[in-house]
Amino acid sequence: MERIAQVSIFIALGVGLGYAFAPVPNVELVIPTIFLSGVLLGKREGGITGFLTFLIFGFFNPYGPSPPPLLFAQVLGGMMVGVCGGFIPPGRLSFFLSGFLLTLLYDILTNLSGYILFPGGKTFLAYMVAGLSFSLIHIVSNTLIFGVVVYPLYSKLKHGR
Repeated sequence: MERIAQVSIFIALGVGLGYAFAPVPNVELVIPTIFLSGVLLGKREGGITGFLTFLIFGFFNPYGPSPPPLLFAQVLGGMMVGVCGGFIPPGRLSFFLSGFLLTLLYDILTNLSGYILFPGGKTFLAYMVAGLSFSLIHIVSNTLIFGVVVYPLYSKLKHGR
C-alpha cells in the first residue's frame, strides 16, 4: 500500500508540474519527476509512474488531448524514463547524462509520432527539422534540471537531510 501511495504522489506531482509549466515551451519538470520516481522507487514503479503520468496529462492536456500516435509516444517515453531511472547509478554526472540522453530519446519518439500522423517523403524531414529548435531547448533545459535540481533533491530525499 505504501508503494501505491508513493507512486500516486509522483504521478500527481508530474501531472501538476506539467500543468504549471505548460505555458513555457519545452521547459518542463514532468520527465525529471518521472526519472526521480524511478531512481527512488525502482524501475517497475518508475515505469508505472511514467505510463500513468503521461496517460493522464495526455488526455487532460490544457491544450487538448494528444492525438493517439503522440499519446503512445509520450506514454512509451515516460515509461522508458521511469524504468531507466531505476538503473542509473547515483551521481551528478550520471544525472546530467541521463537528462541529456533520455530527453533526446523522448523527443525523437514524440517528433516521429508527428510523422506517423502525416506520412510522406518530405514530411519526415520537415518534422525533424521543425522540432529541432524545440528539442534543443528541451534537451538543454532538462540536462541542466537533472544535474542542478534533481540530483540535489535525490540526495536530500535518499539520505533524509
